[in-house]
Amino acid sequence: MTVLLRSRSLMRGVFHHNHNHNHKKGQPNAQHAPLPSSVTIHHSPSTVTLADWESDSDEEKNVDQLQEFIRGGDEWEHIDKQQTELEYRRREQVAALHGFTYDEESGVKSILQALTPHEFKFLADVNMPLRHYRAEKGNLEEAIRKIKCTLKWREEFAVEDIKRCFDEKYIRTLSPERQNELRELGRVIANENETGKIYCRGYDRHGRAILYLTPGKENSTHEMNNMRHLVYHLERAIACTKRKSGREKICIVIGYQGFKLTNAPPMSTVKHTLMILQGHYPERMHRAYICDPPLVFRTFWKIIKHFVDPNTLEKIAFCDGKEGMAQLERDFDTVGTEKHAGGTQSSKLQSFTSSKFLYDTPFEQTYDESGWQSLVGEGS
Repeated sequence: MTVLLRSRSLMRGVFHHNHNHNHKKGQPNAQHAPLPSSVTIHHSPSTVTLADWESDSDEEKNVDQLQEFIRGGDEWEHIDKQQTELEYRRREQVAALHGFTYDEESGVKSILQALTPHEFKFLADVNMPLRHYRAEKGNLEEAIRKIKCTLKWREEFAVEDIKRCFDEKYIRTLSPERQNELRELGRVIANENETGKIYCRGYDRHGRAILYLTPGKENSTHEMNNMRHLVYHLERAIACTKRKSGREKICIVIGYQGFKLTNAPPMSTVKHTLMILQGHYPERMHRAYICDPPLVFRTFWKIIKHFVDPNTLEKIAFCDGKEGMAQLERDFDTVGTEKHAGGTQSSKLQSFTSSKFLYDTPFEQTYDESGWQSLVGEGS
């Protein structure tokens, strides 16, 4: 895995130890875990890749060498381009209610300095520390604990393999043994996807990919394969959003056509799904839309909502009736959404074909993207 980090501000943020210099601006508050040493920000046009770490067997590298991973300077880049001063102040106020001083710049620096060189290899992207810091409302100790947990999970769950198991060009560069591993992983995910129970199609009005989930089309009781399938689509929706709009969050639309309590997933699968969504993908979901849920779903919801984090609950919208339709129309161009998501021309959408989506569509594109775009128009 070779990932070249090209964040404009990140490229220039270089940290050097300087025990005689007191770093004042952005210095962590007393509630924060202290930095290993005070730091001074310098600038450099150089770049570093994760391959540089992999090619060196010495994992006791000095923090000074983590140059391009550390943010600094006035051009420090926020992940949400639309974040306003008001939103930042709101985050500060929420953190204060929990007894923390909220400072994104110093928080991210502290998180990065707490990671080992081995953990750096499994960062999803350069903004991952900030997402964890925001999710924990400025609780630096908890943000560090949870990002370390997620990095370990990404390694053990082989997330990078899951993302590339349909990339035949990449697979052919691997050893025969690794080729077999990834192709088998691809077959597992393809089997899970046969019914189209999860896939990406289109975007909301702000360029966030829409991930459709249809529990009534469940075709498997294998929990781990279900989770691999889910992670593949989460990563794909994230990649689509990044390419389309440069944003970080995705929309999830859940349709319950064909759903029965008899085909509801086991509670262990529900908990595992929530653990992945809430624990390992913080600040990734913009909103989840539960569309026209049947009465039988209410019983299921009463059980599972106790396992849903309050922050996640705030992002869940039940869309039924006129009010639900109005919300869908506000957030989506419903000309291009599926029928259960208020689609007004869903009959014109191409029927989902799993093999076309998995094998023939670029990872960074949603299903039938050209067809979807022709419906909603270039201006959406």
